[in-house]
Amino acid sequence: MQYKVYILTTVLAFTAFGCQKNKQDGEVISQTYIHKYGYAVSEKEWKNKNYPGQVISSLKNGVTITATYEDSQLHGPYTITYPHSQVVEKYVLYNQSTPVKEIFYDISGMPIQESTHLSDKRHSLTSWYGDGVPKSVEEYSGDELIEGSYFNTDHSMEAKVENGNGVRTLRDNAGILTCEDIIENGMMTQRDSFYPNGSPESVSFYFRGQLHGTRKTFTQTGEPVSVEDWSGGHLHGLSTYYKNGTKELEIYYLYGKKHGTETHFLDGESIMHQVSWEHGRKHGPETYFLPGETKTLWNYEGKEVSQTRFEEMSRIDAMMSESVE
Repeated sequence: MQYKVYILTTVLAFTAFGCQKNKQDGEVISQTYIHKYGYAVSEKEWKNKNYPGQVISSLKNGVTITATYEDSQLHGPYTITYPHSQVVEKYVLYNQSTPVKEIFYDISGMPIQESTHLSDKRHSLTSWYGDGVPKSVEEYSGDELIEGSYFNTDHSMEAKVENGNGVRTLRDNAGILTCEDIIENGMMTQRDSFYPNGSPESVSFYFRGQLHGTRKTFTQTGEPVSVEDWSGGHLHGLSTYYKNGTKELEIYYLYGKKHGTETHFLDGESIMHQVSWEHGRKHGPETYFLPGETKTLWNYEGKEVSQTRFEEMSRIDAMMSESVE
């Protein structure tokens, strides 16, 4: 039973934390079983006698996993190394199969992020810059951010969240500002992201953790790239896309699926191509505006048909709808 639990934990760990590139990379090629008093035991003894101690696994991708057990449960340190290295990438402290602390390290062994279990609902999250200077200290209740302090590379506080409200800043390990978030009632309601030179990259609005409202993106020189309408994490409404600062494409969406007219523009003004969509499938006329002529194709529920066939099927749909009513 203990052996099965260990193998399952190994697979889950590498799936969840992205430490394998594919299934073959995560294959176990050797295992060592160490009793808590420091002497090695055989695999058979480990399985049959339920020893406390550690299982050390070497994976095909060069990663080493060390898991500590007691009474068939993960209890104590659990570590995952970088490939072909003795440097620990992730450390987890378990208490009877429950993780109470998780720490991630960079390749030089410096801590990057630490999560500490405070209670059933609360946990703290601390992150550092590459040189060990604290970047942020946060406390969460479930998914809600309750308290947060955010620092620049000089360790000066630049933003704060109190009682679930305030501003959160996100910087990379070099200290470059990447995002600034507005937090209301513990949840992010707006995120402004930035290019390394400080110019705006995007402005997005959120509701209950999902994109909701207008989202705008920009080039590094400030020209528009897109203006999208979102609802509950889905594109919903009009989305407009730009190329070299001029409008190139307009698409209407209905909860993530194309629904309405898709219009392609030439130099931001002249219409080149229009497509009718219904619930994510081409449905209706598809028109090409060519020099000196206009060509129209017809689609019915994603399949190209003749105009006559489209009109026939549309009449049948209308009659069926009336009979249902």
